[in-house]
Amino acid sequence: MATRANLIATYQNNPTLQSQYTQQQYLDLFDFGAQTPTPTPTPTPTPTPPPSGGVTNIIGQNLNQGGGGGGITSARGSQQRVNDFNNAIAARQERLNNPGKVQSFVNSAKQMIGIEPQMSVEQMLARSGYMNPQQRPTGGIPFGVGSAIAMAMPDKYYDMPLEDQIFTQSQMGYNDGSGYKDEFGYNTRSALGNYGEFVGERIDKTGTALEKSAKNFSAKNPNLGTVSFDKITGKAIGDQDAIDAWNKQTSYIQKEFFSFTNKAKERKAISDRVAKEKREQDARIMKAEEERRARAKAEAERAAQYGPINYGRGSDGQRSYDSGQGFGINATTGGPVSNRTGRGRTDYKDGGLATLFNKKR
Repeated sequence: MATRANLIATYQNNPTLQSQYTQQQYLDLFDFGAQTPTPTPTPTPTPTPPPSGGVTNIIGQNLNQGGGGGGITSARGSQQRVNDFNNAIAARQERLNNPGKVQSFVNSAKQMIGIEPQMSVEQMLARSGYMNPQQRPTGGIPFGVGSAIAMAMPDKYYDMPLEDQIFTQSQMGYNDGSGYKDEFGYNTRSALGNYGEFVGERIDKTGTALEKSAKNFSAKNPNLGTVSFDKITGKAIGDQDAIDAWNKQTSYIQKEFFSFTNKAKERKAISDRVAKEKREQDARIMKAEEERRARAKAEAERAAQYGPINYGRGSDGQRSYDSGQGFGINATTGGPVSNRTGRGRTDYKDGGLATLFNKKR
């Protein structure tokens, strides 16, 4: 959840916001009233970024796009930061899908000691039907050492359901040196938070702020007409002059609202895919179990009719059956069958002990 300190940091690192609001006006949009006065930085005029922007959905796209991670090189929420964020995600996914020789060696070494290397988003989705949520690699260390490490280095990631772990992985790549961040400077992986849940919270917060902003704008600018915003539909309605002016004033908050709305759609798509994979895996397991039961039933019926050992069929096609004394009985002649084919030494008349004895005489 965004705190007052986070909002102040966002404001102070974004010239666009500074050109549109005072710091307190920005905080008021999120219902953070005035506290001890804080000096407001002098706004630095910069071109207003377009209200579109947003975050490119990486699911199902070609991830071989190059790019990299790195530290902060652009203002939070700017189009350059959005591009850096998406490129860093794409580059990380490419490395996970196609590790080099050194990383492959490291991965093999990890597997030898029971640590599964990190999979890419697509790899996790493909296996999501039968895999469990990822566990902390140090969790298996005995004598309480694993638990001690978990307490010293908490990571909420390992408490998430699988679908939220995959979503979190899909948003990791841009690292400012203090951890993975999104294009607005929020942590995508943290000790105490679930980024997927945070996305929903930000949609509600920014949507409510936009509704409040539109109402205030209409009251202060009656000469331009009226404008209202619906956070459910994401649409602004009213007089076009008022809408245009209000769009310019709220471009940054709109960018955050629509970017997080797109992220929520990605999260749902991942959740739906995981559910589908699990349904299909359950169906495969059920089918295999039905086939196993059918085979067991057929074997039981055969055993009930012919005995527990299959002595095969005789040359006439009749199935031999178990005598209960260690040899089979030919179903046609009634002679003993000494092997499980039903042929060869079939009975006393055709190659059995009696015939051999008579030939020696």
